[in-house]
Amino acid sequence: MAKEHNKAKSIFLSNISHDIRTPMNAIIGMTDILLHDDLPKRSREYVLDIKNAGERLLSTLNDVLDFSKIESGKLEIVPVDYDLIKLMDDIMNLVAVRLTDKP
Repeated sequence: MAKEHNKAKSIFLSNISHDIRTPMNAIIGMTDILLHDDLPKRSREYVLDIKNAGERLLSTLNDVLDFSKIESGKLEIVPVDYDLIKLMDDIMNLVAVRLTDKP
């Protein structure tokens, strides 16, 4: 019974993650298109915030899919390079957005 429950949970997570990823990719793509336009500075900052938030959400969805793959024994680890400066900038932007909502 537990195996069936685990399998159903993994299938659900995989399906829901894929269903959310498609519109999230569209949102990120549309923000890229907007960023190619001549936007006022404030609007450009908003669009960048939307894009960064979308990318973070997409990363979280990918993590959910990874957990699903781990549970099913299908996770393949692929080494990749990353840009530490961009990572730190993204973290600072995330924290800054949350801090603006706090007194």
